[in-house]
Amino acid sequence: MGAKLGGIARRVIGAGRRESASVSAAALGLLLLVGAALGDGISRTAVEVSDGLTWLNDDQRGEVVQVNPSSGKPQTRLQVSGADAQLEIAQSDDKLIVLDRRTGQITVIDLATLLSSGRRQAPPGPSAKVLIASDRVFVVDRAAGSVHNADPVTLADIGSPWLAGQPLADVVADDDGVLWTVDHGGNLHSLEWSDEDEKFLERANKAVSGAGPRTALVPHERGVTLLGLEGGVVVRVGAGRDLTASTESFAGEVLAAQTSPTGLVPASIPDASTVVLVTGDEVVPVDMGPYDCPRPGRPAVFRERVYVPCLGSGKVVVLDRTGQRGADDVQTGDSGDPALVFDDGKLFINTPGAGSGVIVDADGRTRDVVIRSPELPVMDPERSPIPSVPSPPPPRPDPPTRDNRGNGQNTQGRETTVPPVTTTPSADVSGAVPGRPAGVTVSQRSINGTSVVVAVSWSAVPDGGEPITGYTVTATGGFTGGSRETRVAGTSAELVLPCAGSTFCASGKLDVSVAAYNRFGVGEAGAASWTIRPAAGTTTTQPPVTTQPPVVTTTQPPVVTTTTQPPVVTTTTTPPPPPPLPTAGVAVISTVGMGSHQYERRVTTAPPADWASHSGTCEVVNTTYEFGVPIACAGGTVTIAVEVGPNVLVVRAHGPSGSVQSAVRNAPVRDPIENCGGGRICQPLSVPASDESNQLVGGGIGLLATAWLLTLRNRRMRRGESE
Repeated sequence: MGAKLGGIARRVIGAGRRESASVSAAALGLLLLVGAALGDGISRTAVEVSDGLTWLNDDQRGEVVQVNPSSGKPQTRLQVSGADAQLEIAQSDDKLIVLDRRTGQITVIDLATLLSSGRRQAPPGPSAKVLIASDRVFVVDRAAGSVHNADPVTLADIGSPWLAGQPLADVVADDDGVLWTVDHGGNLHSLEWSDEDEKFLERANKAVSGAGPRTALVPHERGVTLLGLEGGVVVRVGAGRDLTASTESFAGEVLAAQTSPTGLVPASIPDASTVVLVTGDEVVPVDMGPYDCPRPGRPAVFRERVYVPCLGSGKVVVLDRTGQRGADDVQTGDSGDPALVFDDGKLFINTPGAGSGVIVDADGRTRDVVIRSPELPVMDPERSPIPSVPSPPPPRPDPPTRDNRGNGQNTQGRETTVPPVTTTPSADVSGAVPGRPAGVTVSQRSINGTSVVVAVSWSAVPDGGEPITGYTVTATGGFTGGSRETRVAGTSAELVLPCAGSTFCASGKLDVSVAAYNRFGVGEAGAASWTIRPAAGTTTTQPPVTTQPPVVTTTQPPVVTTTTQPPVVTTTTTPPPPPPLPTAGVAVISTVGMGSHQYERRVTTAPPADWASHSGTCEVVNTTYEFGVPIACAGGTVTIAVEVGPNVLVVRAHGPSGSVQSAVRNAPVRDPIENCGGGRICQPLSVPASDESNQLVGGGIGLLATAWLLTLRNRRMRRGESE
């Protein structure tokens, strides 16, 4: 940018009369200084600009749906889990993290590619919680009393976790990124993450009398309000004006707002049919019976009103800050349990499983939003991205090819295949994604102590004029890794699901989805479920006893002789089960760096214990083009080929029972620019914002100095002419 500005300055200064040169230089210098001053502000504003879209969960289908509030229609569907999921979403403008409470699986979605960049297994049930605060991701296990700082891309641990030493009742984060935790003993902790120490630093620890296992926390812009309603105590800390108040005690679960302003904090007690409001320094209990809301759900504060979903009643009650009716009830049109999502200055009322929801705008008006749209194709976040065809890359030495027999190492004299190039249909090509596969069935082939093999079959999807490329089969459940996927060209597939160390092989529930795909994308998935049947005892069948016919003689009295053959003992030997595969979806790739040239990357792995001890083979694979390079399962460094555009890298472990792959790492390659002189190829370099501002400031001061010198010269010349 500095070169461009210098060129502009030279053109301005070198043109026109002497007076215009000095004026132009001064004006341009001032513009540069103003641009430098405003640039940082503009940069900060851009970061805070909302994306205008919101993600909602569809538990019955195991999907998350991106809706556009402006149009009231869905834009994207992602299949993140199996049917009958229990999804919770943590979202920001650049992050989407989905927790399935039924399986405990946590998935992070890269919103730039809509691909899963990392997975993490948490305990199934209510123990886990995911928080996004100040560009950090925190994973909480309340039963274990632990808080982990997780990598926003891979969900792998960063540094050391914080351990409370006992179970946690609740954990929240305020807008300043401070974590607040309360344990079962009633101790309120304030934590901050230290990048330098790579651990949590405990800033405060306060014992709260009356707080206990059902205590809830509500975060604010700064600080937190503690609701120990089982002990009749309310405490506000860190918000600028502390508060300790008493109220009547309530038994049962406390559902507090996810966040709220300091002066208005709501919480519901469904078993007591009560909503508690902390307004200023006053605690106001509100009986929801008169509002025909016997079981209030988790409330939310929106525009100085409290919205209370009524579980099983198909409506949301609106209260003002005094506990009186603040507006007409919002009818959801469904008898399920409405949930409230606040995003982008709007309140979304979503009933998981319903076809539509309600948007509450800033002025309190409501309108419908479509959530379920069968014609909208469902996308698989575990798919390989479909690259568009870039402009032809410049020549490079020894372009890589795939050797199917050499695991990616091209050996002279062997057959090689060039990686397939998938084209993106042009605008004038008509077509559609495939339909949903019908007749999805699941059957159990075999089971042992460490794995179960299931067979999946379905009916072929009509191509509709566009050939079907293949089918993606995804299984989710409580087995190790939580998810398995395979791609086939036919209408059946087998999946090997590891269950060592879990109860999945006893009677676990398995969800299977099948989706067809072609060059236009992935179609809607057909689904089926299966309950695993435990292995029965081995029964050995003895061969039948054979009796010979009697032998009769005529000279002697008839003697009947019976000959009984001894039984044949058959010994059945059960072959030992194959060694288990390592855990799928975990972070194995530690770094991805540049290779010897632009079309090569150095991949270093740091595998966890079950990967490092795997007795099979491992390879680093560029799944975008199916390049593969062998690597030791225990870890190492290899180089792998990449192409212009997206490149998704994984590590695959192979064994007798199948294959699994690690969490993905993206390695995009930019299209090079040929304009560096001498036929050289160069890549445009980005300038850090601070350096760019420094260049602008320096350029502005230089031009102002130039203008001053030009003005001084012009004055001397005028004096010389007048003499």
